[in-house]
Amino acid sequence: MAPKIVAGFPEDIKRDSGEWMIVDIGFSSNEPTCGVWQEDGQVKVITFGKLVDLAKRRVKEKNSVTLNLLIEAPLSVAFRENGNPVRRYCDKEGKKNRDWYVNAGATTLIAASYFLQALHESEKGREIKLFEGFVSFKKSNSPPTKKERKVSHEKDVLKLKKAVWHQTNVKIFTPDELQEKTCGHVTSAFPFFKESLIPPVLRIGTDPGFLQRIFSSGGN
Repeated sequence: MAPKIVAGFPEDIKRDSGEWMIVDIGFSSNEPTCGVWQEDGQVKVITFGKLVDLAKRRVKEKNSVTLNLLIEAPLSVAFRENGNPVRRYCDKEGKKNRDWYVNAGATTLIAASYFLQALHESEKGREIKLFEGFVSFKKSNSPPTKKERKVSHEKDVLKLKKAVWHQTNVKIFTPDELQEKTCGHVTSAFPFFKESLIPPVLRIGTDPGFLQRIFSSGGN
């Protein structure tokens, strides 16, 4: 039986609601740009192709436990009545915004589309519950080095894990909240899913002491 992929619920955002796979997705021809954390406790940075293979293996495991899949990428989109894309409610914080349809948002949306389609087309697998991660408004004064990019992917995964485990420094946007407070119609980002498949969004805050606390506690 093909895996059943559904939107997770806000009440599922806790450590013991199933097994977790947390992904900071990237899309590079040659470089490892996908950060991933699994139940083995290790944070890895791998290529997009290896991420797809890894996720397929996880889904096909003979395991009845739901796999909670948290991806740092837009997993829903919004459009005005005139057909133009519009910012979602979660894409703005104060005077800052990071819209789903421009720059990194658009790139990670494409990566997530091919990633999820590969899982959707798997011949068999367990239930997957989707959650959207949003590591918001990161500062960068200059183009990062290869080492800095790797560290950034690792940090983003640990931020999301910390948010799930401890509900700290995170704002959760429900699908109903996105629909009601966005100046447009919110729908699934992917044509192979139902339009109503809109995962909740976990947006990580910008508390400057957050990373220091993560690494001082070993990411637990």
